[in-house]
Amino acid sequence: MQATNTKVCVFVIADDQEHPVRLANTLSDTGLPKSMISKAKALATRGLIRPLNPPSTFTDRIGTTYTSASTISLRWYYDDGLKTFRETFYIVDKLPRAAASVEARAGAAELEAGYGGGGDWDAILRTGVEPNPTIGQAYPYCTIPAGRDPQREAQARERLERGQKQFQAQKEEQQKKVRESLTKASKVNTKR
Repeated sequence: MQATNTKVCVFVIADDQEHPVRLANTLSDTGLPKSMISKAKALATRGLIRPLNPPSTFTDRIGTTYTSASTISLRWYYDDGLKTFRETFYIVDKLPRAAASVEARAGAAELEAGYGGGGDWDAILRTGVEPNPTIGQAYPYCTIPAGRDPQREAQARERLERGQKQFQAQKEEQQKKVRESLTKASKVNTKR
């Protein structure tokens, strides 16, 4: 199980996009009811942003209040994860880490998680998201890559085997002819 208020690295991908966006400074917050993403990172995904009317307000575990006027639906996965999750992120202008006054009130867990220290979060994951699995917990199923046709490959193998048999037969025929001509030549030479 993941510790409370843990800094994690995740990647997010918008629908119809090929390239994920890395969110190295992401916080998994146990007190936040909705996941949030900074406006800059939301725009970087090139996903569809939907406005909220009226804007929503959320408060995290240490009392910081965030207001969002839009959402974006993204797929995300942990840096070393094999599974993707669909999540609606509420977009906020900035996700600042706690100020010095909050740091004074914050406990060791919040400081370890990176609440203090300046800078901004890329995203904050809501309470209840699936924890980051331990590495090696699951492996993907092996499937036939796109564009491969087993029937066509079997036909190609048959043609190759047929070609090899024909080549072998021609080779044996040529060897037989060479042996016969050498045998004739040696008989002619022995008669002299």
